[in-house]
Amino acid sequence: MKRYSVVLMVVLLGAGFWSCKDDQGPTQGEGQITGKVTDETTGNPLAQVNIVAQNAGLGFQSDTTDNDGNYAFTFILDSATTVALELTKSGYENKALNTQLRPGSTTPLNIQMRPKSVIVPGGGGSGLAQTIAFLGSNPTEVSVYGVGGLETSVLSFEVRDSLGLPIDAAHAVLLSFTPLGGPNGGEYISPVQVTTNANGRAYTTFNSGIRSGVVQVLATTTVAGRTISTSPIRLVINAGFPDQNHFTVAPQKHNFPTLGIAGERDPIAVIVGDIYSNPVLKNTAVYFRTSAGVIQASVFTNDDGQGSADLISGNPVPFGSRAAPDSGDAYHYVVARTIGQNGATVQDSTLILWSGHSLVYDVSPDTFSIGNGSFREFTFTVSDYLGHPLAEGTTITVTATVPPPPDPNTPVNQVQLAFGAGGSVILDDYLGRGNGTTIFHFRLSDGSSLSSATAVSVSITVSGPNGGAYATINGTVF
Repeated sequence: MKRYSVVLMVVLLGAGFWSCKDDQGPTQGEGQITGKVTDETTGNPLAQVNIVAQNAGLGFQSDTTDNDGNYAFTFILDSATTVALELTKSGYENKALNTQLRPGSTTPLNIQMRPKSVIVPGGGGSGLAQTIAFLGSNPTEVSVYGVGGLETSVLSFEVRDSLGLPIDAAHAVLLSFTPLGGPNGGEYISPVQVTTNANGRAYTTFNSGIRSGVVQVLATTTVAGRTISTSPIRLVINAGFPDQNHFTVAPQKHNFPTLGIAGERDPIAVIVGDIYSNPVLKNTAVYFRTSAGVIQASVFTNDDGQGSADLISGNPVPFGSRAAPDSGDAYHYVVARTIGQNGATVQDSTLILWSGHSLVYDVSPDTFSIGNGSFREFTFTVSDYLGHPLAEGTTITVTATVPPPPDPNTPVNQVQLAFGAGGSVILDDYLGRGNGTTIFHFRLSDGSSLSSATAVSVSITVSGPNGGAYATINGTVF
């Protein structure tokens, strides 16, 4: 019986990437890094430079520059990420840097390497690890998960010996990474443990969660029974795109006492949040428009997602076609908008009333005669000339006075007046007319048992942002 040997050849594709130097551009699901390595002193291309590219999520790959110093890496990825590069060549100082990688795009990156001028003492080896240096994070700020921004940051560390030299492979250590504090929105580090390479370096990736805030990362290792660590590294998780359900527009004054007056200002505030109820990224632009007066064109949000633009009174006034169609003359809308995820418009509006000068009218009854123990109810209107309520802070006061008798010893009738709190009402920021906003009531009662008639004067006084107004009712009590 013949025996046959079957040889299986397996081609391994590591973690969804490969390396190449061809001139073809990346496809939509690929991101490419290409460039040339040169001598920093002479500018000549460097051949046989060993380059390692790695990312915690994509893995690593290596390449060697050709005779013209060219190199290229191509990764399979579906979102923007950061890749760390390390370059080594005999006679040159090691080089480490981070670069951004995007799907369907080529990142050009030319690199210079510095020739060594000093030989490392002690035969080129290192001592035991003594300190951990944080080389940086790329990027330093990330967005919350799922909003389309950069969600990961590559953290780079270098472990050094007592002379400050990077430890070699013979003295490699296992670094452990621990998050401290943070918003507790599902953020995590991966991998949580990494062994340093031949250059004493280790890389890990911080991944954001669904909440914005600040988080710290601590790197530690144990050497000869002694624990060494970095100072905590601070990372910022920024919020995502503006969300319609978390977009708020509100004026300082709904009732803007400016009809007929130019140059008055009413701040219009916005509060912008993302889909997770966090403030959006600082300096998110919000744009404004108005059908009446003038408004500052835009505002940029602060750390709390807030901003404010001034509505300035002037032409055109909110009448006719400039007025809010569902409210009428003197009313109009201010609209604020920004851009959300995938370019969607996020906007809202707020209704503003331009109120005019104060008036008191429709006092009923306009005279009275009240007998012993009796009372009368009165009604009056306070508004501007369009019948709209006056602005917040307007004070309406009703007082009743009885003239003194010729003889101080002569008894006179007493009256009691019931209106508001102690005879006054102070208006809130009202938009609509009605009881308590434009229509008011008070009661005047006889407070004594005298049978003689006494003249009484009732005064209605209005003061506030819309100016003053006054009305008087005269009558008798007996």
